[in-house]
Amino acid sequence: MHARPPRRSITWSPVTGSISGNPLFLSPSVPKVCIMERRTHIPELLAPAGSREAFEAAVAAGADAVYLSGSRFGARAYAANFDDETLKQAIQDAHARSIRVYVTVNTLVSDDELPAVAEYLLFLYKIGADAVLIQDHGVLSIARQIVPKLNLHASTQMTIHSIEGLRYAKAHGISRVVLARELSIDEVRSLQHEAEALDIGLELFAHGALCMGYSGQCLLSSVIGGRSGNRGTCAQPCRRKYMPIIGSVDRFERIIPDREERDWAYLLSPQDLATYPRLPEMMDFAALKIEGRMKSPEYVATVTSIYRKALDQIQSGIFSPDPVELLSAQFAFNRGFTEGHLFGAIGSGFVSLDRPDNRGVRFGAVQWYDRERGEAVIGDLIAPYPERGDGIVFSKEGEEDIGCEIRTNLRIESGRMRVRVPVPVKRGMEVAINRRASVEQAAAAIIAGFGRGSGRKVRISLFIGMDEGYLSVSGHLRGMKGEDLIVTARSASPMAEARTRPLTAETISNLLTRTGETHFEAVIEELHYDGGLFLPIQEITALRRELLSEAENALIQSAEPAPGEVEESRKQLGLFRQERRTPAVRRSDPPVIATYADSIDQVRGALAGGCKRIYFEPRAALASCGRREKLEIPEWQAAILDELSVVKELCHHHDAACYWKFPDITRREFLDAALPLLGDLYAAGINGVMVGGVGISEAVRARVPEMAIAGSSALNITNHSALEALKPSHNSVALSREISLAELQSLCIGDDEVVEFFVQGSVPAMITEHCIAYGRYPCPSGTGSHLAAIMDQTGRSFPIRVDGGCRTIIGNAVETCLIDHLDLILDAGIAILGIELRSRTEEYAAAICQAYISALSGGTIDQLKDDIRLISWGGITTGPFPGGGFR
Repeated sequence: MHARPPRRSITWSPVTGSISGNPLFLSPSVPKVCIMERRTHIPELLAPAGSREAFEAAVAAGADAVYLSGSRFGARAYAANFDDETLKQAIQDAHARSIRVYVTVNTLVSDDELPAVAEYLLFLYKIGADAVLIQDHGVLSIARQIVPKLNLHASTQMTIHSIEGLRYAKAHGISRVVLARELSIDEVRSLQHEAEALDIGLELFAHGALCMGYSGQCLLSSVIGGRSGNRGTCAQPCRRKYMPIIGSVDRFERIIPDREERDWAYLLSPQDLATYPRLPEMMDFAALKIEGRMKSPEYVATVTSIYRKALDQIQSGIFSPDPVELLSAQFAFNRGFTEGHLFGAIGSGFVSLDRPDNRGVRFGAVQWYDRERGEAVIGDLIAPYPERGDGIVFSKEGEEDIGCEIRTNLRIESGRMRVRVPVPVKRGMEVAINRRASVEQAAAAIIAGFGRGSGRKVRISLFIGMDEGYLSVSGHLRGMKGEDLIVTARSASPMAEARTRPLTAETISNLLTRTGETHFEAVIEELHYDGGLFLPIQEITALRRELLSEAENALIQSAEPAPGEVEESRKQLGLFRQERRTPAVRRSDPPVIATYADSIDQVRGALAGGCKRIYFEPRAALASCGRREKLEIPEWQAAILDELSVVKELCHHHDAACYWKFPDITRREFLDAALPLLGDLYAAGINGVMVGGVGISEAVRARVPEMAIAGSSALNITNHSALEALKPSHNSVALSREISLAELQSLCIGDDEVVEFFVQGSVPAMITEHCIAYGRYPCPSGTGSHLAAIMDQTGRSFPIRVDGGCRTIIGNAVETCLIDHLDLILDAGIAILGIELRSRTEEYAAAICQAYISALSGGTIDQLKDDIRLISWGGITTGPFPGGGFR
């Protein structure tokens, strides 16, 4: 059991603005009052809307834009979301207030779903969605074909983290990229320079829940229970307890534990991101996003209003990172706050080891329970203290939480507080405020303001004059696409000569700018009126209402495409529906066994077993968290050349192809060191490279146009549109490791498409920048006793390895084995069978490859399968194939 962190008091420094203590923080690098120049540009504030109520909360709290999902193809399938009619209404309501709406279509889709996706994209275009967030390359392709004028944003699920990724996005018509959350602020600033040159916007996450793994590359929920994060149904296994397994390995690289561990903790549960104190450093980007489509409307209202106020202060030139504001965010929801990878959080500064859920705000611990009075005596007090109407929770490791509501005003006597509780509580239980009544009331007031004009105001400039005796008003405002809109209205009756009290220009001005509980801010630009006339007040009021109604309609229509554009898109949709593909046939040439290796011993074993293609990913460390030796770039380049030279010679001796496998996450330092080596490697006989990040294939081809390029499974290909879109830049591609037999068969792979399918090994289930071992356990990259796996509470052990970028890769607890499905796989047109060997031994590599060669040659499948089971890690599964389901 983990010891709880030491209890600390909160101290506010008026000089630095920092707060020490648990759980509130403000960065010491940000002063309490930042006096700066007024800014003409601040990022768009983008808020989540998982329901209609959350939508209204986001708008009323001051969001510039909201992101939401329809009932299909969104990465938060368990949110309330919007059906087609409510989605259309939400977009119109937002546009009437000049608020942009981005719709998520950011899941991977199968071939069978492509027609529905195509129709849905046309629907979103027709109703005026300001942009669609996407992940799937096939969805990107059909969007460009059917609705070329629809704005597309690359979801963080697309895992774009490099300049090359930005160039790819721009080349394929994407106008904004939601960057991977693992990038540092310096890396993001570097990408911003390229983005400006490309005229593409960058969007950063600013607040909310974080994923432990790179979005789009995490299959952990999928392999554990068949609920795919890439399909919007993540079960969040990262929020569960795990136990570290430390030990050495046997001859098949299976772990031999040094001792029986009982160090259970939430090893994969990140704290919640909170960049509020660092906002002045994030002003150069297109948008700042608040996470939370599964959160309550009250959460959305509270957090959005905090960031709205901060951005407005920054724009005005004075920003005060107020601890009270951050405290309100904690009361709304928190797992502890972190500044994330963006600002260098590592180890315990990133994860929440002791609990995965809302922890509230701790204010003390139980010293004893007074049975006679039914009261908990709480000491070790830390402000803020609970108030009448608040909810509090008592918690302790291994005990069920106990909650109650504060119904009286509490007093502190002798450093202690007494609280009446419904059931006995135990000494040592920590006590936290998990519901702040005043924060909820403030959130409710914000939400109630939706119908009363709360939120961002739309500026409308008024030009007032006379038109053939009528009072006439022309309103000028900016449309949803940045164009100038002009709306006009005039009084129902002509103005008459005044008998007693003529209207003054001031009265007309006051009446027409009295926008009250609307979402408009009216400003008089010109008023031409000579005086001496009369018009009933109610007619001027009606004139104002008519003008603002016209302005709302104009804003709504300004986001919608012209009828001719919609008709052209309908024609393109019809052509797409008519497309037919010929079912795949078994290739005449025998399949190639391809293996993923990271040691020369594995290469030797694989080649001895009959492998004919090696994807070699060297272990040489170009980055380090400080626990392993890092090579300088010249040393690293020399090590890479030496290892690949040995692998190449071994491959050529066995008439096998040799590919340098780039990490699926290729950060700048790697690319700058790796790309200059390609020319020499190609000249020396290396056949090609395997890449996973978008845009990397183009960077390789720019260096060595003749070099073969294989696309890894990180490209997440699950449909034929994605396959066709990526085929021009890759000589071969590996399909997603989540794909089922039915989905494979529906691809209709063509004779000119060289496609790989994964058949054996532990699926890499998560890639994370977080070092699980950091400061606690022996480094997973070690050769002796080291952190080799983590075990869940069902007893399954998930192997761990570390790549050359010091990223942790967590494998599935059981190995995929499809040796008895090879005929079905080959009948679907597959040319390459992929086998995972990384972190395994030479003996394992030889045995596995020999088994598959034997199966292809007519060997006894049941016996071969039994042999594989005996040397596997954790047993075998058929994954998403029939009867498997990754269980």
